[in-house]
Amino acid sequence: MIAGIGDVGALKLIERLGSAAAIFTASHTQLQQCKLKASVIEQIQAFDFKQVDAIVGWGDQPDRSIIPLGSPLYPPQLAQIHSPPIVLFTLGNPELLFSPQIAVVGSRRPSAQGLENTRAFCEHLCQQGITVTSGLANGIDGEAHRASLSSNGLTIAVAGTGLNRVYPANHRELARQIASKGLIISEKLPDQSVNAGSFPQRNRIIAGLSLGTLVVEAALKSGSLITAKCALEAGREVYAIPGSIHSPLSKGCHNLIKQGAKLTETVEDIIEDLPCVLTAQVEPGVSFKKAALEQEDAEFLKHIDFEITPIDTIVARSKLTVDAVTNKLLTLELEGWVINSAGGYIRQ
Repeated sequence: MIAGIGDVGALKLIERLGSAAAIFTASHTQLQQCKLKASVIEQIQAFDFKQVDAIVGWGDQPDRSIIPLGSPLYPPQLAQIHSPPIVLFTLGNPELLFSPQIAVVGSRRPSAQGLENTRAFCEHLCQQGITVTSGLANGIDGEAHRASLSSNGLTIAVAGTGLNRVYPANHRELARQIASKGLIISEKLPDQSVNAGSFPQRNRIIAGLSLGTLVVEAALKSGSLITAKCALEAGREVYAIPGSIHSPLSKGCHNLIKQGAKLTETVEDIIEDLPCVLTAQVEPGVSFKKAALEQEDAEFLKHIDFEITPIDTIVARSKLTVDAVTNKLLTLELEGWVINSAGGYIRQ
């Protein structure tokens, strides 16, 4: 809500001063030492917290959540990216944030073959218990959400606007269905509209939430390539479906393949890279209801990845004894939060 502070600046301030609350109790000198402009310091020191009452009230309504970075409810995959959102607004079932996800993105003006490929891949991903994550845009994104819903699967839409708005407007009914059966999320305040930077910002969240990104169709200057770039920067796999050398909508995918993306012909090309799916098949349409976690266990769970994590790695990350780690892992396994696999544990 303060002009002049973006995601990166906010994260640096929180790291420098210790917490978000500390920013608003800091002295003028302390804020100056953070190299903030005078106009920004003035906004911080004059900030009226009554301005946030309506936003907090928004999150108190059914099926809505406000999840700050650092919360046990914040998705760990997303927290690992370079500039994670400092807060997430959610509409629907926030537990899906902890489900294994594949991003499916592509052209806003796809070919008939592109739409058919989207439907086939999303249906098969859902059958494997994978949540399909996309950006609610026209074209491939919208088709990915529709295919997931029609196959009784799970889907997450990352919005480029606040959640009191829907963009594009023709996806209002689709957004309603996703919120009812899946989840819509945004880092924007509920009433914020779209702007020039909305979609690149949204794309980094799509990639950050997901174990990998599938690009179905994309021209050379497609926004989907931004999502793919974000996935690569986060150390995630990128999958690209090849097409005709004469089609402009294939050139973006072919370029990704030249740069190291995995040439993807079948869903098995994706599934073989996801040990969490190979070792624990999930029935389509299953609800990710698990036993509620205590704060301490939720913090411990962050040390376990969605791929095989050796127990010595978990011990090193948590700084606990082997016995303590073993006991916690057994409890989390019984409650459905992790599975024991050859070589370690996998978060579910």
